[in-house]
Amino acid sequence: MEDASGESVGLNLTRASLDAACKYPWGRRAGTQKFGFYEDDRPVFEWLRAGAPGERTCLEEQAMDWSDDVAYSVHDAEDAVHSGLVHLEQFTSSEIQQELVAIALERYRPDRDPEALVEALRRLTQLEYWPGHFDGSMASLRELKRFTSYLIGRFCVSAQIATQIEYGSEPLTRYAANLIVPDEVRDEVAVMKAIAVKFVMNRDGADAEYARQRTMIAEVVHALSLDEGRSLESWLVSTFEGAKTDAERFRVVIDQVASLTDVSLLHWHNKLVH
Repeated sequence: MEDASGESVGLNLTRASLDAACKYPWGRRAGTQKFGFYEDDRPVFEWLRAGAPGERTCLEEQAMDWSDDVAYSVHDAEDAVHSGLVHLEQFTSSEIQQELVAIALERYRPDRDPEALVEALRRLTQLEYWPGHFDGSMASLRELKRFTSYLIGRFCVSAQIATQIEYGSEPLTRYAANLIVPDEVRDEVAVMKAIAVKFVMNRDGADAEYARQRTMIAEVVHALSLDEGRSLESWLVSTFEGAKTDAERFRVVIDQVASLTDVSLLHWHNKLVH
């Protein structure tokens, strides 16, 4: 959508749609690296948050946030199994179980009793859908997919039922309710996320790879900042040319780099960095 001057003003989404995507309803501030909008966008932010109770997020955002947790916890673990970084037989090891519980406690559930996370891992590994073994065959692929599909349903439906028990079965929107996720289910998701941390993010060589990727990103951002918009993709050129300050131009550069995939980042790095 464009305004009378021809300037893009976004997709013409409703206030509710924008608010549902606002995970961090505050701007840059000390004490946290997370923020929900750039200062340039404050008028839009204030419009979409009009009437909202402080920094509380709406029900739709809470559902989106939980959906992200569920999807990443399940599919990251699934990808780790597919790639051979983790073998399902390892979960019978008490040492591995203790490591996963420690990671889940430190990163995701610091206020929980460790025994609750031990029980969460035990529940998962004792499910009838737990594959127990993966060898890449069609049968094991089917078993793994059945397990991940079951987990997604388990985690999502548990939140739906708990929320409806609290607020009733009538349609719930915006600030009429909070999403209720049982502690036991949050524990299970935390344990699943810990699998990806231990076997993927903390694997040997991962830190060096992440450092290399961060360096590449910084170098591409620097090169584009010096390039005065000449190498930007066409969809960003007019925004860059219309920017009035260095901060606005730098934001366009960040938008460009943020749109790149791992493969395209490598291509841009080879093209721009010498």
